[in-house]
Order: sequence, then structure tokens, then C-alpha cells
Amino acid sequence: MSPEGGDAGELGSATPKTPIYRALRAVSGLWCRGAHRLRVEGAVHLPPTGGVLLVANHSSALDIPLIAVATDRHVGFVARASLGRSRLMAWIMARCGAVLVRPGEPDRAALRAMVARLRGGDCLAIFPEGTRSSDGTLGEFRGGGVLAARRAGVPIVPVGISGAGGVWPVGARRPRLGRVCLRFGPALDSVAPGALADARHAVAALAGGA
Repeated sequence: MSPEGGDAGELGSATPKTPIYRALRAVSGLWCRGAHRLRVEGAVHLPPTGGVLLVANHSSALDIPLIAVATDRHVGFVARASLGRSRLMAWIMARCGAVLVRPGEPDRAALRAMVARLRGGDCLAIFPEGTRSSDGTLGEFRGGGVLAARRAGVPIVPVGISGAGGVWPVGARRPRLGRVCLRFGPALDSVAPGALADARHAVAALAGGA
């Protein structure tokens, strides 16, 4: 996991919404609420301030904008480094406070970046499956995000997304109309034994058994 083009230092701790983030979130909000009638449940479980890690299921390209629209906090996403290969995407992700990681290999630099951001009061989101599910089945969770939350001493908030995989499945060029629901669950203690398994169980329940 190596932060490429992350610009975490420039954005600072307790990252404020940048102009590009606000613009993308506004456009995404119009689309998600208009085309997909986005329903958000359990938002009270997300702390309004302080470091927190969101962990969510991942079955659609819509998942990132859905999470961004569902909360007023600036959410920095932990994403695959390959997404930042183009200069445009690298620039956008840097301005939005993303942490880019190399999957499938130890990445101490990215882990340190995540811990620093969380300790600094940022809200980060990660899809622990590591990739999108093509059939909606919840895959195994990788432990890097939970490890970062544990080292930073911040809570984990599980997020379940339902309907997104149906309106914009893996392989589809564009989304279809359809309803989507995003649910936040009660915060989990990141230092508790079995935190990774607890997070996966909570996400599965919130996503409706996804």
C-alpha cells in the first residue's frame, strides 16, 4: 500500500472539503437522489468530528459517490493505486484527499498515512474486500484498514450499501435507474478482539445479507 498522489500533507488533518470535492459531491448528490432515490439510514452513528474509519461493501462504481453524498463530512477514500495512473484522476484524487494503496503487497507507507490521517481527525472510508463484487456476495475482508484504525485509536463505523450493484453492476458502461439505500451502523471498537470479523458481520447485516 503506497500513497501515490495523495497530497495528505497539503490537505492537513481534519480535512476540510476542497472546491473539487464540493463540486463533485454536489453533482453526485443530484444524480444519486434523482436517478436512484438515495435513502440514508443511521447517519446518527457517524461522529460529526474526530477520526473515524468507514468500512463498506463494494459492488458498484456508485459506492464512492454514495458515501460522499450520505455524510456532510469530507470523506477521504482509500483506493487502489491503479486508479491514479492518469494525470487527471491522480489530480482529482489528490484534491479529494484519497490515500492510494498497492493491493496484494505490504505497504507500510500507506498504512502510516492512514494512521496519521485518522489521528489527525479525518474521516476515511475503505472497501475491505479490495475489489467490487460482481454478484453482490460479500467477500472476505482484508485487515489493513482495521489495523490502521486500531493503531490510531479511532472507531470503525460499518456501512451497508444495497441496490447499487443492481443499478450499476460490474462491467456495465453506465448506471440504470433504480433505488439505492445506504445504512450506517453503530460504531465498533477497533481495538476489540475480533474487530475485523465484527465489522464484516455488521456490514453484511446492514447491506441486507449482501
